[in-house]
Amino acid sequence: MRILFIPASAPSHYFPMVPLIWACRTAGHDVCVAAQPWGESVVVSSGVPMVTIAKSFDMTAELVRHRLRGPVASEPGAPNPLFRTLLNAQVRFAVESADELVSLARDWRPDLVVADPLILAAPLAAEAAGAPLVHHLWGPDLLRASEYGYPGSGMSPEAWPEPLRELYARHGRAPQAENATATVDPWLETMQIVQTPSRIPARFVPYNGSNVLPPSVLAPSRRRVLVTWGSMLVIRDGIEAFPVADVVKTLHEHDTEIVLAITSADRDRVPTLPSGVTVVENVPLNAIMPSCDAVVHHGGAGTVMTAAYYGVPQLGIPASRDVQTCCALLADTGAGVTVDNQDVTVDALAGAIATVLTDDRVREAATALRAEILAQPSPAEVVTRVTALAGGAVR
Repeated sequence: MRILFIPASAPSHYFPMVPLIWACRTAGHDVCVAAQPWGESVVVSSGVPMVTIAKSFDMTAELVRHRLRGPVASEPGAPNPLFRTLLNAQVRFAVESADELVSLARDWRPDLVVADPLILAAPLAAEAAGAPLVHHLWGPDLLRASEYGYPGSGMSPEAWPEPLRELYARHGRAPQAENATATVDPWLETMQIVQTPSRIPARFVPYNGSNVLPPSVLAPSRRRVLVTWGSMLVIRDGIEAFPVADVVKTLHEHDTEIVLAITSADRDRVPTLPSGVTVVENVPLNAIMPSCDAVVHHGGAGTVMTAAYYGVPQLGIPASRDVQTCCALLADTGAGVTVDNQDVTVDALAGAIATVLTDDRVREAATALRAEILAQPSPAEVVTRVTALAGGAVR
């Protein structure tokens, strides 16, 4: 069977797909990924072939230009600016990528299309191939949970943006409230925020890219705390949204080994740090996390789930609404605590860090969360379910 995967325009949205992609290949299926130029390193390094699409569209520049932050709402009854910015950017990306995706689907003829629900041109590719479309989530189903839904994820077709309606009409597909036959969801049942139709639960398996590991990463010298933030936080809110200097200072008072995990691109943005802080660049979080006693992060879904997979207590310091939701859901499980970046004080940080390092209840809850993850269907089991949606046909 041929399976086409279409991630959204960021590595953090591709990484959660990789375990399912590997399982598909192990089961004997042919896999191809359609991604923008960032995938030429990220996708290929995961061992998967890809086709480059939408070379001229820069999603990062689009988000930076509008900065996905700001007031929670505008005038009554209108979509909040954050949602409107995201939707407009994704509609423009759909218009830019649709012809290429449809052409790829007609030429390669996949039996199944698996796509991030953000990808609004994915239903057009599935239609062109005569294949079912399956959504693949990267965290809580925030698109469906928003007040307005999202095209193909609960939004009424009458509410779709006009350029998107025109795009679908040009390709002969009618807008639908639900685009996907089913949705693969690695986000845990205990942290759900909305009922997702035809949900297929899946075990989250950490994958954060690959690199050569410094031996010190695998061997902590004493109690170790990982400090990290996602690249999207820098794109959307700037490095100032994460109080790295205050976090490091507070951790020093607890006599911990501090590992600061960053991308090479962020190295020059990091403030001067005290001695004893180990900075590692481009090292996958799943390589560091098993050796850690706690993690302090920005609240991204991938980081939350990677720490949960290894049973590591967490402190989230969220800067935007999506990660605030992730952190709140985590805190509800007891496996971590959260301090909103608008409320960060030295005392608040000190109390939160002491809790994740010393409170047995947090550690026990983190262990229970890991057990829940491991009890979910494996990627191999999910492959059986999603390929059955294509009727088992092989072309």
